[in-house]
Amino acid sequence: MKSRRILFFLLAIALGIGAGLAFGWMIMPPKAPVNAPMKDLRVDYKTDLVLMVAESFANHPDSEQALDQLKEIDPGDPLTLIGTSLSYAKEIGYPSADLKLIENLLTNIDLEVYKQWKLRKGDG
Repeated sequence: MKSRRILFFLLAIALGIGAGLAFGWMIMPPKAPVNAPMKDLRVDYKTDLVLMVAESFANHPDSEQALDQLKEIDPGDPLTLIGTSLSYAKEIGYPSADLKLIENLLTNIDLEVYKQWKLRKGDG
């Protein structure tokens, strides 16, 4: 009698788990957001993206291209984005090589190109 109750108990648990998985996978599966803007990313993801731009800039130092890429990450001021990312990267302990890449991006963007870029984008 006792073993029968345990069997039904385990069977009920298995059915519950199976029903929950079936509901979650077949009836109401999670959907990825559509057209989620990059400006809504958390600061850690933005910092990683700025690092990617910095790596690209280190290989091909094109200030205008870097500014365009940074504008895609956040529509605000690109130099502010780099500064915020650098501060965050230092705060959480990014490797020194990565910090140098971001610092290089910040210090080596041509300011004349930046001014012209801002005027073309309508921000100046």
